[in-house]
Amino acid sequence: MYLSFLFLFTRCHSGEKETIRKFDPTKKIKSEVKEKTSQDADSLLFWKQRYQSDSVKINFDSLQASFTRHFLDRFNAKHIIKNKLFQGGDSLLHFRWTFGDTTATKNAFYNWLDCYGTTCRSIKLYEPFKIEKQATLIFLNQYSISYIRGRQNLSKEAWTNFETTVFPKDSLFLLIVQQPGKNALWYQYKNKKFNSIKK
Repeated sequence: MYLSFLFLFTRCHSGEKETIRKFDPTKKIKSEVKEKTSQDADSLLFWKQRYQSDSVKINFDSLQASFTRHFLDRFNAKHIIKNKLFQGGDSLLHFRWTFGDTTATKNAFYNWLDCYGTTCRSIKLYEPFKIEKQATLIFLNQYSISYIRGRQNLSKEAWTNFETTVFPKDSLFLLIVQQPGKNALWYQYKNKKFNSIKK
């Protein structure tokens, strides 16, 4: 019995000692933050190239991801784009929600019209409303909704080019344009252009 105890004791202590490292959660967090930052930078570079491509030519000095919440965030979009573009002292928001099918897209859009803006005002289809204080473009496409808002007048032609160039498989359907202080105008996409809808 004494021999077996001695054998076990020497067996346990004969190997090299392992150094026990303390777990430091901050090291893991730092590496995750670095990875996320590089992914964000890659994503922003991707979008910068799309905005400033030869066929689109949306001018801005810099851009960053936007974390502003929006009513449409609650409708389980498959993909969401939220960017803030800066030019001089001004900025504009570009949000885009892509849904699984046309029904989901229209459902989100009509729900948004039922509770539009910070006052949750109900807007009827093709109604000339005045809610936004800034210039606004809203695209209703087959699978997506785009919302662009900024202080300066927005070029509907440039943003239409953006939609058709970057997302060629997503058919355009409606466009709402509101200039600051003016009633919104509604357009329907037909024969490769937006035509004004009069109510």
